[in-house]
Amino acid sequence: MKSYTEIYNDYFANVYPCAEEEYSWYKKADNLRDAVEKAFLSRNKNEEVEDHQARYGIPKCLPLAAEIALEHFDAECITGFDNFKTIDQFVRSVRKEVKGFGELANYDVAMRIAHYVGCGELQVVYLHAGVKTGCRALGLNVKNRRIIPVEEFPVPFNQLSGDHLENLLCIYKEVLANSLAEVGKTCIRPKINSSCISKNGYA
Repeated sequence: MKSYTEIYNDYFANVYPCAEEEYSWYKKADNLRDAVEKAFLSRNKNEEVEDHQARYGIPKCLPLAAEIALEHFDAECITGFDNFKTIDQFVRSVRKEVKGFGELANYDVAMRIAHYVGCGELQVVYLHAGVKTGCRALGLNVKNRRIIPVEEFPVPFNQLSGDHLENLLCIYKEVLANSLAEVGKTCIRPKINSSCISKNGYA
């Protein structure tokens, strides 16, 4: 059994740096149009499909999704995105036209674009299957909810931005089911190292 503090510190040491490295890769796009294409293609710096998209068997639909996304981008004369919600809606408009492009891919692609434009540090957690399991383990009500504000999560998890908290909940969902809170104990962030729980630091 691990405490909330131990889980948080493990995430911050072993997964957080990997996630930030991935975000940095998608930030290196030449312009917004390029960032959109790059996000939909879901290929890392080694030209490999990201774990989430590879695992769920959708690599074949990614080029089509990227093509349709650029058609939407050009047709709508998009010059910028103001917030994550707007980006998420744009990705969903593409998703409707691509069979096999699911909820998790939608979130991942939107998040990559959001980090490019500088609005990726969310104050809410978007719920999908794995994240919901983690939330339930913490005793949070997820019924009929699509998002949960970060402030509703217990200490120390509420110290993370929503994008990182989403990641933690998905990765540690089974550990959280057997964890416990440490009343009055503060979180200590350890020195960051380069190890990752999974190949890309994601669930």
